[in-house]
Amino acid sequence: MTKIVGICSGKGGVGKTTIATNLALAIKKFGHNVIIIDCNLSTPHLSYYLGVSQHDGTINDVLLEKKDITEVLTRYHNILYVPASLNMDDLIGTDPMKLKKFLTKLTKTEMIDYIILDSAPGLGREALSVLDAADELVFVATPFIPMINDVIRCKTTAEELKGTKNLSIVLNMVTGMKHEVLGSNIERVSGMPVIGEIPFDKNVIYSLVSRVPVINYKPSSLASIGIMQLAARLTKNEYKPPTKLKIHNLFARIKNSVLAEKIRTPKPIEQVRGNIFLR
Repeated sequence: MTKIVGICSGKGGVGKTTIATNLALAIKKFGHNVIIIDCNLSTPHLSYYLGVSQHDGTINDVLLEKKDITEVLTRYHNILYVPASLNMDDLIGTDPMKLKKFLTKLTKTEMIDYIILDSAPGLGREALSVLDAADELVFVATPFIPMINDVIRCKTTAEELKGTKNLSIVLNMVTGMKHEVLGSNIERVSGMPVIGEIPFDKNVIYSLVSRVPVINYKPSSLASIGIMQLAARLTKNEYKPPTKLKIHNLFARIKNSVLAEKIRTPKPIEQVRGNIFLR
Protein backbone atom coordinates (compact mmCIF):
# COMPACT_ATOMS: atom_id res chain seq x y z
CA MET A 1 0.00 0.00 0.00
CA THR A 2 1.37 3.41 -1.00
CA LYS A 3 1.87 5.90 1.83
CA ILE A 4 1.79 9.63 1.12
CA VAL A 5 4.03 11.62 3.48
CA GLY A 6 3.79 15.42 3.53
CA ILE A 7 6.95 17.25 4.59
CA CYS A 8 5.67 20.59 5.92
CA SER A 9 6.82 23.60 7.90
CA GLY A 10 5.29 26.56 9.64
CA LYS A 11 7.74 28.92 7.94
CA GLY A 12 10.51 28.91 5.38
CA GLY A 13 14.20 28.61 6.11
CA VAL A 14 14.04 25.60 8.44
CA GLY A 15 15.40 23.10 5.89
CA LYS A 16 12.15 21.49 4.76
CA THR A 17 13.24 20.80 1.18
CA THR A 18 16.62 19.55 2.38
CA ILE A 19 14.85 17.03 4.63
CA ALA A 20 12.31 16.04 1.95
CA THR A 21 14.92 15.51 -0.77
CA ASN A 22 17.36 13.51 1.34
CA LEU A 23 14.59 11.58 3.07
CA ALA A 24 13.34 10.29 -0.29
CA LEU A 25 16.84 9.05 -1.15
CA ALA A 26 17.30 7.55 2.32
CA ILE A 27 14.01 5.63 2.10
CA LYS A 28 15.19 4.20 -1.23
CA LYS A 29 18.34 2.93 0.52
CA PHE A 30 16.04 0.72 2.61
CA GLY A 31 14.70 -0.86 -0.58
CA HIS A 32 11.45 1.07 -1.01
CA ASN A 33 10.23 2.66 -4.25
CA VAL A 34 9.84 6.42 -3.81
CA ILE A 35 8.42 9.43 -5.65
CA ILE A 36 9.09 12.98 -4.48
CA ILE A 37 6.89 15.82 -5.72
CA ASP A 38 7.55 19.55 -5.43
CA CYS A 39 4.27 21.01 -4.14
CA ASN A 40 5.71 24.48 -3.60
CA LEU A 41 4.32 26.00 -6.79
CA SER A 42 5.13 29.63 -6.01
CA THR A 43 8.79 29.18 -5.05
CA PRO A 44 9.87 25.70 -6.20
CA HIS A 45 13.30 24.43 -5.16
CA LEU A 46 13.30 20.66 -5.66
CA SER A 47 15.02 20.63 -9.06
CA TYR A 48 17.82 22.84 -7.68
CA TYR A 49 18.35 20.66 -4.60
CA LEU A 50 18.53 17.57 -6.81
CA GLY A 51 20.85 19.35 -9.22
CA VAL A 52 18.70 18.56 -12.25
CA SER A 53 17.45 20.68 -15.13
CA GLN A 54 16.00 18.08 -17.51
CA HIS A 55 12.62 16.55 -16.72
CA ASP A 56 9.60 15.08 -18.48
CA GLY A 57 7.11 17.60 -17.13
CA THR A 58 6.00 19.40 -14.00
CA ILE A 59 3.28 19.13 -11.40
CA ASN A 60 1.84 22.29 -12.97
CA ASP A 61 1.23 20.33 -16.19
CA VAL A 62 -0.73 17.78 -14.18
CA LEU A 63 -2.79 20.33 -12.24
CA LEU A 64 -3.56 22.16 -15.50
CA GLU A 65 -4.52 18.77 -16.99
CA LYS A 66 -2.03 19.10 -19.82
CA LYS A 67 -0.36 15.79 -18.90
CA ASP A 68 -1.16 12.67 -16.94
CA ILE A 69 0.75 12.35 -13.67
CA THR A 70 2.41 9.14 -14.91
CA GLU A 71 3.87 11.10 -17.84
CA VAL A 72 5.80 13.58 -15.69
CA LEU A 73 7.71 11.10 -13.52
CA THR A 74 11.46 11.52 -14.07
CA ARG A 75 14.14 9.20 -12.71
CA TYR A 76 16.95 10.40 -10.44
CA HIS A 77 19.29 8.03 -8.55
CA ASN A 78 16.70 5.22 -8.47
CA ILE A 79 13.87 7.44 -7.22
CA LEU A 80 11.25 9.28 -9.26
CA TYR A 81 10.64 13.00 -8.96
CA VAL A 82 8.18 15.60 -10.23
CA PRO A 83 9.38 19.23 -10.09
CA ALA A 84 7.21 22.33 -10.11
CA SER A 85 7.51 24.76 -13.00
CA LEU A 86 9.88 27.71 -12.71
CA ASN A 87 7.76 29.60 -15.25
CA MET A 88 5.49 32.08 -13.45
CA ASP A 89 2.95 31.81 -16.30
CA ASP A 90 2.33 28.19 -15.29
CA LEU A 91 0.80 29.40 -12.04
CA ILE A 92 -2.14 30.93 -13.92
CA GLY A 93 -5.22 28.73 -13.57
CA THR A 94 -3.42 26.19 -11.37
CA ASP A 95 -5.54 24.83 -8.52
CA PRO A 96 -3.29 23.11 -5.94
CA MET A 97 -6.33 21.61 -4.19
CA LYS A 98 -6.65 19.17 -7.12
CA LEU A 99 -3.44 17.48 -6.01
CA LYS A 100 -5.16 14.76 -4.00
CA LYS A 101 -7.28 13.69 -6.96
CA PHE A 102 -4.27 13.17 -9.23
CA LEU A 103 -2.26 11.35 -6.57
CA THR A 104 -4.97 8.68 -6.41
CA LYS A 105 -3.73 7.24 -9.69
CA LEU A 106 -0.25 6.71 -8.21
CA THR A 107 -1.53 5.10 -5.01
CA LYS A 108 -3.46 2.46 -6.95
CA THR A 109 -0.27 0.85 -8.20
CA GLU A 110 1.65 -1.59 -6.00
CA MET A 111 4.95 -0.44 -7.53
CA ILE A 112 5.22 2.73 -5.37
CA ASP A 113 5.76 2.45 -1.62
CA TYR A 114 6.15 6.11 -0.61
CA ILE A 115 5.20 9.45 -2.13
CA ILE A 116 7.02 12.37 -0.49
CA LEU A 117 5.31 15.75 -0.89
CA ASP A 118 7.61 18.75 -0.43
CA SER A 119 5.08 21.32 0.76
CA ALA A 120 5.13 25.08 0.59
CA PRO A 121 5.74 26.64 4.04
CA GLY A 122 2.94 28.16 6.08
CA LEU A 123 -0.79 27.74 5.59
CA GLY A 124 -1.49 29.04 2.08
CA ARG A 125 -3.43 27.05 -0.53
CA GLU A 126 -0.36 25.17 -1.69
CA ALA A 127 0.42 24.04 1.86
CA LEU A 128 -3.23 23.20 2.53
CA SER A 129 -3.27 20.92 -0.51
CA VAL A 130 -0.51 18.82 1.08
CA LEU A 131 -2.22 18.79 4.48
CA ASP A 132 -5.30 17.46 2.70
CA ALA A 133 -3.59 14.92 0.42
CA ALA A 134 -1.07 13.28 2.77
CA ASP A 135 -1.67 10.23 4.93
CA GLU A 136 1.06 11.34 7.30
CA LEU A 137 2.49 14.79 8.04
CA VAL A 138 6.02 15.51 9.21
CA PHE A 139 6.61 19.09 10.33
CA VAL A 140 10.18 20.37 10.03
CA ALA A 141 11.27 23.00 12.55
CA THR A 142 14.37 24.32 14.23
CA PRO A 143 14.43 23.94 18.05
CA PHE A 144 13.23 27.44 18.91
CA ILE A 145 9.93 28.67 20.33
CA PRO A 146 8.69 30.77 17.34
CA MET A 147 9.15 27.84 14.92
CA ILE A 148 7.45 25.41 17.31
CA ASN A 149 4.52 27.82 17.69
CA ASP A 150 4.18 27.87 13.90
CA VAL A 151 4.10 24.08 13.83
CA ILE A 152 1.37 23.98 16.49
CA ARG A 153 -0.75 26.33 14.35
CA CYS A 154 -0.25 24.02 11.36
CA LYS A 155 -1.22 21.04 13.52
CA THR A 156 -4.49 22.73 14.49
CA THR A 157 -5.31 23.40 10.84
CA ALA A 158 -4.43 19.83 9.83
CA GLU A 159 -6.72 18.44 12.50
CA GLU A 160 -9.54 20.68 11.33
CA LEU A 161 -9.05 19.43 7.76
CA LYS A 162 -8.65 15.71 8.39
CA GLY A 163 -9.26 15.05 12.06
CA THR A 164 -6.69 12.85 13.79
CA LYS A 165 -3.94 12.30 11.25
CA ASN A 166 -0.50 10.84 11.91
CA LEU A 167 1.47 13.98 12.83
CA SER A 168 5.08 14.30 13.94
CA ILE A 169 7.99 16.75 14.15
CA VAL A 170 11.57 16.64 12.90
CA LEU A 171 14.01 19.07 14.48
CA ASN A 172 16.60 20.32 12.03
CA MET A 173 19.97 22.06 12.46
CA VAL A 174 20.22 20.90 16.08
CA THR A 175 23.42 21.87 17.89
CA GLY A 176 22.45 20.54 21.32
CA MET A 177 23.25 23.87 22.96
CA LYS A 178 21.44 25.03 26.09
CA HIS A 179 19.55 27.80 24.31
CA GLU A 180 17.64 25.24 22.19
CA VAL A 181 14.31 23.78 23.28
CA LEU A 182 14.59 20.10 24.19
CA GLY A 183 12.73 17.58 22.06
CA SER A 184 10.97 16.22 25.16
CA ASN A 185 9.61 19.69 25.98
CA ILE A 186 8.49 20.17 22.38
CA GLU A 187 6.60 16.87 22.53
CA ARG A 188 4.88 17.92 25.74
CA VAL A 189 3.83 21.34 24.43
CA SER A 190 2.86 20.30 20.90
CA GLY A 191 1.31 16.94 21.61
CA MET A 192 3.31 15.44 18.73
CA PRO A 193 6.26 13.04 18.82
CA VAL A 194 9.69 14.26 17.74
CA ILE A 195 10.74 11.45 15.39
CA GLY A 196 14.11 12.84 14.36
CA GLU A 197 16.81 15.35 15.28
CA ILE A 198 19.13 16.28 12.41
CA PRO A 199 22.42 17.77 13.66
CA PHE A 200 23.67 21.10 12.33
CA ASP A 201 26.18 20.16 9.66
CA LYS A 202 28.19 22.40 7.34
CA ASN A 203 28.17 19.59 4.79
CA VAL A 204 24.55 20.46 4.09
CA ILE A 205 25.64 23.93 2.96
CA TYR A 206 28.44 22.49 0.83
CA SER A 207 26.05 19.98 -0.74
CA LEU A 208 23.55 22.72 -1.56
CA VAL A 209 26.23 24.76 -3.32
CA SER A 210 27.32 21.62 -5.19
CA ARG A 211 23.67 20.81 -6.04
CA VAL A 212 24.06 17.28 -4.70
CA PRO A 213 21.85 16.04 -1.82
CA VAL A 214 23.97 15.65 1.29
CA ILE A 215 23.15 11.95 1.62
CA ASN A 216 24.94 11.45 -1.72
CA TYR A 217 27.47 14.24 -1.25
CA LYS A 218 28.77 12.85 2.06
CA PRO A 219 26.94 9.75 3.31
CA SER A 220 29.08 9.65 6.49
CA SER A 221 28.14 13.20 7.56
CA LEU A 222 26.17 13.82 10.75
CA ALA A 223 23.21 15.18 8.77
CA SER A 224 23.15 12.08 6.53
CA ILE A 225 23.23 9.80 9.57
CA GLY A 226 20.36 11.72 11.16
CA ILE A 227 18.30 11.47 7.97
CA MET A 228 18.96 7.73 7.73
CA GLN A 229 17.67 7.40 11.30
CA LEU A 230 14.56 9.35 10.34
CA ALA A 231 13.97 7.20 7.25
CA ALA A 232 14.37 4.04 9.32
CA ARG A 233 11.80 5.22 11.84
CA LEU A 234 9.29 6.25 9.16
CA THR A 235 9.64 2.97 7.27
CA LYS A 236 9.99 0.80 10.42
CA ASN A 237 13.40 -0.50 9.34
CA GLU A 238 16.34 -1.20 11.60
CA TYR A 239 19.32 1.14 11.38
CA LYS A 240 22.33 1.22 13.67
CA PRO A 241 23.96 4.66 13.53
CA PRO A 242 27.78 4.70 13.42
CA THR A 243 29.84 5.52 16.52
CA LYS A 244 30.54 8.95 15.04
CA LEU A 245 27.09 10.16 16.10
CA LYS A 246 27.52 8.93 19.67
CA ILE A 247 30.86 10.73 19.94
CA HIS A 248 29.30 13.93 18.59
CA ASN A 249 26.47 13.77 21.14
CA LEU A 250 28.94 13.11 23.98
CA PHE A 251 31.07 16.14 23.10
CA ALA A 252 27.91 18.27 22.78
CA ARG A 253 26.89 17.33 26.33
CA ILE A 254 30.38 18.12 27.66
CA LYS A 255 30.39 21.48 25.89
CA ASN A 256 26.98 22.30 27.33
CA SER A 257 28.15 21.47 30.84
CA VAL A 258 31.16 23.81 30.49
CA LEU A 259 28.99 26.63 29.17
CA ALA A 260 26.41 26.12 31.91
CA GLU A 261 29.15 26.40 34.54
CA LYS A 262 30.36 29.67 33.01
CA ILE A 263 26.85 31.06 33.09
CA ARG A 264 26.45 30.12 36.78
CA THR A 265 29.77 31.76 37.72
CA PRO A 266 29.06 35.44 38.53
CA LYS A 267 31.20 38.01 36.75
CA PRO A 268 33.18 40.62 38.73
CA ILE A 269 31.17 43.80 39.24
CA GLU A 270 33.79 45.82 37.35
CA GLN A 271 33.35 43.62 34.29
CA VAL A 272 29.57 43.95 34.46
CA ARG A 273 29.80 47.75 34.72
CA GLY A 274 32.21 47.79 31.82
CA ASN A 275 29.79 45.83 29.67
CA ILE A 276 26.98 48.25 30.52
CA PHE A 277 28.97 51.28 29.48
CA LEU A 278 30.10 49.60 26.26
CA ARG A 279 26.52 49.05 25.09
